[in-house]
Amino acid sequence: MANHLKRTSVEKKGIGHLYHRLAKEVVSAYVFLMLVVFPFYYQDKYYNIGDAKWKFFTVLTFGAGIPLSLAVIFHLVSMMCGHELKGDLKNIKFSLLDGFVFFYAVTVIASTLFSPYKNLVIWGANGWYMGLIAQICFVLIYFFVSRYWKWDNSAIALYFAGAFGVFLLAVMMRFRIDPLKMYRDLDEQYIIDFLTTIGQTTWYSSYLVLLFPLGMFAFWFYNNKQCRILMGIFTSVGFMTIITQNSDSAFVALGIMIFVLFWFSLESNKRFKRFFEVMMVCFVSFKLIGICQQAFPTRAVPLGDFFIFCSQGALTWVLLAGVVTAYFCFSWMEKYKNIDITKIKNLRIILLVFLFVSAVLTVIYIYLNTTGKIPENYRSHSNYLLFDEYWGNNRGLSWMASVKSFLKGDLLRKALGCGPDGFSLYIRNFFGEELAGKWGQSVALTCAHNEWLNVIVNLGVIGAAAYIGIFISAVLRFGKRTEKHSELIAVMSAVLSYMGHNFFCYQQVICTPIVFILIGVGEAIIRCERMEE
Repeated sequence: MANHLKRTSVEKKGIGHLYHRLAKEVVSAYVFLMLVVFPFYYQDKYYNIGDAKWKFFTVLTFGAGIPLSLAVIFHLVSMMCGHELKGDLKNIKFSLLDGFVFFYAVTVIASTLFSPYKNLVIWGANGWYMGLIAQICFVLIYFFVSRYWKWDNSAIALYFAGAFGVFLLAVMMRFRIDPLKMYRDLDEQYIIDFLTTIGQTTWYSSYLVLLFPLGMFAFWFYNNKQCRILMGIFTSVGFMTIITQNSDSAFVALGIMIFVLFWFSLESNKRFKRFFEVMMVCFVSFKLIGICQQAFPTRAVPLGDFFIFCSQGALTWVLLAGVVTAYFCFSWMEKYKNIDITKIKNLRIILLVFLFVSAVLTVIYIYLNTTGKIPENYRSHSNYLLFDEYWGNNRGLSWMASVKSFLKGDLLRKALGCGPDGFSLYIRNFFGEELAGKWGQSVALTCAHNEWLNVIVNLGVIGAAAYIGIFISAVLRFGKRTEKHSELIAVMSAVLSYMGHNFFCYQQVICTPIVFILIGVGEAIIRCERMEE
């Protein structure tokens, strides 16, 4: 499928090769179970789905980790003692991305050792479990996958099949078609908050924004007719579930996906036409959902106003008509006017600057609107443009409490934080009475609802620098190699989507292992090239 993924012609023999192959098989099995089986696993429907997912993850990770660690140790020993697989020595060399992941592991351990909440941070808060054990698992997942994952078309087809099954189930359940009876005995008021076998809609949207960019890329990039048809269906259902999952954060990720796709679509006329095709599928899928909602109003689960506007509003028809017109105009110009889209590649820099300036101006407006420093006629009471404790579905309160708690901490807490997943106890020291007055004594604020802010509180400035460095270095490393390894566009898009989505969300046992798997896959693609060379 791709040159960097072809097998080498020389088959290396020996005991070292045996351990090497064993490690690859264990990693392949682990990734398959995490991407195909794990999303569907549950026990008592939504009543203990977080605990069930955590148990599956720990049993699988520890179960695979023991034989995998032994195989890797024997593999390394055989290389050093028997001089077998000398080419694999290149695979040991650290990249900048590896360095950030390793540094993150060190800071997590240090944060745990200096944490005042050691009984909590080893395993993490109840129901979240994002403590030391989980963080070390994520680090090991990256290193094992980046060194031993192998491209297998059949396995990748199953990855897509698993994601498609989850997406399709999500669309069906938004019309009360519930083959697994997940909604049985669930009060009507909670149906909007849970989806598929993933759990909360925010957990589901985190999963969605990681897997959907991969299928959208395949539809956009590959030429095989059968592949394009299947991936076109995958992409359409993906857009349908984005418009029905009811989490605003997913639309932030969608905007990032589209921007990344547009950026690389300016590399050729064919890619640019494919971009129009993706957008046509998007708007057609939105309208199909809107038609179904209007045709079956009693079966459609009520969604937020924004989602109804996108699926049923007239603007979507206008955008669809505009994209179709642009597509045929571009096709005509390509045929008769010899247009070359690469000559206007500077357009993406202009767009990037426009988006940056827009973001800065929006932040300035929110600040001025919140502080009352602009005329009354220009003020807005929109939940998105007025930052108070209710901003972003009460994220305003959690963000303000997080920042103030971080600033109140001593130098050690600022440097290394309160320990992985120690957020709830640390925040309680400063805002316990205020939070109890708002939500009651039985409800604890367990995270900041912003992964990047959350890591600053939990792991301090040093841990946050290491963690954020993982994602930024991954994006830069993959972005530099997309011309030679086009599949890295998909991985980079997924990582960026995760970063944007989790600006309003948090680490959890579904999405965070998957993003480390995907980053490991991207690194494995690059290292496969180095091994062949």
